[in-house]
Amino acid sequence: MTAKPCCIFLVLILLGMLCVVPVLADTWENNWAPWVTKTTTTSATINWRQDTNGTATVAYATTQSYTLNHRLDSTIPDTSATPYHHVQLEGLAPDTSYTYLVQPEGNPGVFSYRTFRTMPENGPYTFIVMSDPQDSTKFTENMRFHYVAAAIAKEPDVRFILAGGDYARLDDFGRWGIFFNNADGMLSNTTIFPTVGNHEFHNITGSTVPSPAINYRQAFAVPLNYSFDVAGVRYISLDTQDPTLPDPNPALGPPFSDAIVAGQESWLRQQLDNQLYGTFTIQHQPNWRDDYTTLFPTAGPWEKLYHTYNLSASFAGHNHNYERFSIQGTPYLIVGTAGGFSMPLNATPPAGYQTGSTRRLGYLKVMVDPAGNSATAEEITVGYVLHDNDNETPVIYPAPVIDDTITFPLNARRADFVGHGAAPAMNGNGNVPTGSLAGFSPVILAAGVIVILVAVLGGIMYLKRQRSRDPAIKKP
Repeated sequence: MTAKPCCIFLVLILLGMLCVVPVLADTWENNWAPWVTKTTTTSATINWRQDTNGTATVAYATTQSYTLNHRLDSTIPDTSATPYHHVQLEGLAPDTSYTYLVQPEGNPGVFSYRTFRTMPENGPYTFIVMSDPQDSTKFTENMRFHYVAAAIAKEPDVRFILAGGDYARLDDFGRWGIFFNNADGMLSNTTIFPTVGNHEFHNITGSTVPSPAINYRQAFAVPLNYSFDVAGVRYISLDTQDPTLPDPNPALGPPFSDAIVAGQESWLRQQLDNQLYGTFTIQHQPNWRDDYTTLFPTAGPWEKLYHTYNLSASFAGHNHNYERFSIQGTPYLIVGTAGGFSMPLNATPPAGYQTGSTRRLGYLKVMVDPAGNSATAEEITVGYVLHDNDNETPVIYPAPVIDDTITFPLNARRADFVGHGAAPAMNGNGNVPTGSLAGFSPVILAAGVIVILVAVLGGIMYLKRQRSRDPAIKKP
């Protein structure tokens, strides 16, 4: 081959590379499709990552307006020259669906239209709890979490997702990109409220020094402990990881320490001491778990507060299975089934353990009725695996199934007062024990009492009339 054709050939290769580079830059590894956080009745924060340190705009409108007019009425510029963006929308209407579009400067078509809904002022409403979608040493999130996220995306009218932590096995940019790619569908139409887990601090170098959870902080830009209210119900996100201590096991991340519990105790008391309809907590590492025969040693101060004040239920992850406990009538649920490697259940769990399952993929669906003082939690299973940690293809059901159900009062003290079934009267399927009146509504009970009273009064009047007609007992 002569020199001239070789030069032409090299030029063609270089041109091809120049054409390919922009295409690679537009892939999901570098551009994380938008997700919504911090939603209230009148505001929401739009988050995304783009492949350049550039500015962007967020255009939005009510979904009803966009459907009718095919345009987005409002635009907010973000002049921050950074890959990670967090733009707050304000002045929104309560309980309203919005359509929005993020357009990075120089690459306005990289993202598609997405939706979210502002929080309602009243119930009832539904939310999702999921935890531990992370990859393992033998499979990526494409193998397990992918199916859980796809099922959540199809759930109708979900107001928000409570995420219990461990979004990736390591504090690693590439793995976090895989999380957002698999979560794309479920994050395209609702809000996520994240909780930090131990793997957010898991150092990619294998060092015992915890990493700073940089990917979690850049993605969500929320405090490590915070709370929010929806329709008179409070949700408290707690931090169970102490990054000031060395990692006792480089595969786990920092421990659940006395110091991390004590540091949030006063704040937690303030959050629990309220006059709301109910209060839920979510924390990555649980107070009660099958691999401890008693309360987790460091959780004592929080546990005391949970029973001093009204706690509707406690959610957690960390253990990669589903576990349900009843502690002094309060439900504790571990929902570590979003995709991490499975963990066997201990044969001797602590007192209060009610049921559990492992090697299943799924999430918790919670329906809340503040005015009715009730909540129902359903363990939703989308499929199962045959091995704890293997790159096998899961068996996915044609449609998700309900494996466990529990109905409980938002406020057990209020339940006792107004006549709803108290916490001890409920069992795992929301059924009432035989002989209990708690299974009847107050209207039916009141109607029954009225019928009995009318019957008794009618009988008395009938006897009086009969006695007045009997000559044997008439007065002379």
